Amino acid sequence: MQDNQNSKYANIVLVILLLIGFIFIAGNLTPPVRLIKNFVYYSVYPNVNAANQIFQSAGNFADNIKSIVYVSQENFLYKQKNQELIDQLRNYEAISEQYDALSRLLNIPKIKKTKSVFARVSVREPNEWYQWFIIDKGLEHGLRNELPVVISGNDGIELYAVGRIAETYKTSAKVALITNILSAIPVRIKGKEIDCLAEGSNDNSIKITYIPLYANVEIGDLIVASPLSSVFPEGMSLGIIRSLSDQTSPDFKTATADIMFNSDAFFEAVILVPEDEVHS
Repeated sequence: MQDNQNSKYANIVLVILLLIGFIFIAGNLTPPVRLIKNFVYYSVYPNVNAANQIFQSAGNFADNIKSIVYVSQENFLYKQKNQELIDQLRNYEAISEQYDALSRLLNIPKIKKTKSVFARVSVREPNEWYQWFIIDKGLEHGLRNELPVVISGNDGIELYAVGRIAETYKTSAKVALITNILSAIPVRIKGKEIDCLAEGSNDNSIKITYIPLYANVEIGDLIVASPLSSVFPEGMSLGIIRSLSDQTSPDFKTATADIMFNSDAFFEAVILVPEDEVHS
């Protein structure tokens, strides 16, 4: 009789375990479900293997909890960084609107964003070394006449004036140098607000003319593009005064300035193109 009761009890336990097994299968045996399953199994039939499975399941469950916490922390940091970027964008937009309003109020032309188009010098005539050269970029690359041609300084940051595009073709362009005898650029002596004119002299220098007679001009002064220049950005360097000439007129004096680039080692150029004109 006792044996029958034990057998009946074992059958009931088996059925319960089968039902629990189906529930676990339906739950895709996720770590929490496996932990509960192993605990129930150990409670019914305690043994060493079941205990090990419980501890292993508990460890995996703890690792998953840690992973969830770490992911939550990362999401919080990402959201915080994203909010900072949004705030910076709003500040930029506000400053941009203020700049636009001030430009309209003062009737100041807006500064245009530019992109750099890099080109190689493909042709230079020895007898016109300081007059012009040909580059290997043209209309297909977004170039047009009167765009400024510059060169990067030794620091890789500052740009120096070289010339302007005089003629543009499909895949090439002709550049007139600032040393071209026909070149005349409105310039200013940096830091002294003295406006004058830089003219080409067909050698490795430029002639600074129309300097007011009593202006405080000294050797070593930097010559930069004037706000009146239609080609080069205001403040771009053109040359450094090397010598001052004697009085040539009752009202003005002249000077000679060395250009900022080495014409004998000039093989590459940078063309500054307004951003909305660059072709993709």
